[in-house]
Amino acid sequence: MAKNPFDTLGKGFNLGKKTGLDAFTATASSGKEEQQKRNEESAKMPVSVAFPPHLYVPYGAESVDMRRLANVTPGTNVELIRFTAPQGRKVKFIGYGVFCDALMFALVNFVPTVNGRRVFPYHGDPQRNFKIALGISSDLGNNALISCQLDLEPGQTLIWTFYNNDVVDVAAGVRMSGYVDSSIVRATGRFGG
Repeated sequence: MAKNPFDTLGKGFNLGKKTGLDAFTATASSGKEEQQKRNEESAKMPVSVAFPPHLYVPYGAESVDMRRLANVTPGTNVELIRFTAPQGRKVKFIGYGVFCDALMFALVNFVPTVNGRRVFPYHGDPQRNFKIALGISSDLGNNALISCQLDLEPGQTLIWTFYNNDVVDVAAGVRMSGYVDSSIVRATGRFGG
């Protein structure tokens, strides 16, 4: 007759533990050869782990973290950040943050452009043509960064402009976070005769 594994008490199954304290004692689960092999593997140098480059700055890459805060007078616009990617290297931005102390969302606007064209076309308020005016925190700290994937080719210029249509001064700020990609930049080679 087969023994039922769910009926362990008093049916011939040996649980192997005699007291409650026995459960806290360790026994070797493998032979000496296996233990020696594990010890040798543990003594090796650690292996580096590469996190996804669209979420984190890669190991060895030069990080970029720009931020600027300005007091913007009523009825004016201010260029908060102007950055041109260095020749021969791409700059990859993986996060940005915006901050302003305006009371009325409708009276302010952040406009990010690369070479004169609006970027992040689907960031912001969808009911107002994706207008960017609200940050996700009261400051520009790491918890305030909005994920993005913006690659600047060598020589391209990123500009953040803030528009203040309010009747009072507004403090406005922008932060861009990413890294310089020093890997080989593709160039179109010669082909044909």
